[in-house]
Amino acid sequence: MPIKTKIFKFLWQNKHMNKNIYICSILFLVSCTGNSDSNINKGPSFGYHVDRISRVNEGQTNIGIFQAIDAEDNAISYAISNTDMSIDENALVTFKIPPDYEAVNEYSAVITASNDAGSDDINLTVYINDSDCEFDTAAILNGCLFK
Repeated sequence: MPIKTKIFKFLWQNKHMNKNIYICSILFLVSCTGNSDSNINKGPSFGYHVDRISRVNEGQTNIGIFQAIDAEDNAISYAISNTDMSIDENALVTFKIPPDYEAVNEYSAVITASNDAGSDDINLTVYINDSDCEFDTAAILNGCLFK
């Protein structure tokens, strides 16, 4: 790290001896580099690392958008650990097949946002709301009640 030095001279007069005394070597070190945290390319971030929780009605495939932010506006790629879910380039998480409360009523996943500068992860838990209408009946979903 280059260091720039500055020497300051101070004049101090001793009134009792009528002499000038020079203090000639007070040295101050000043950092002169252009490198700082603001110049470092940082990876994407989800912000606060609080587990994300979502509730989805039985039969609904859209879970939600879980988007990271990149301070330099670099492109972000997303991945999700649960094979029953997918995530697209806009961070929209969906079920691959509509969830059935009676089969599985809670899903967990880790979402990863990454680019060349780094990556960040968040945990996602999805709870499925039970429906009074079952998929093997001729019921219309708009008339179903969810618990």
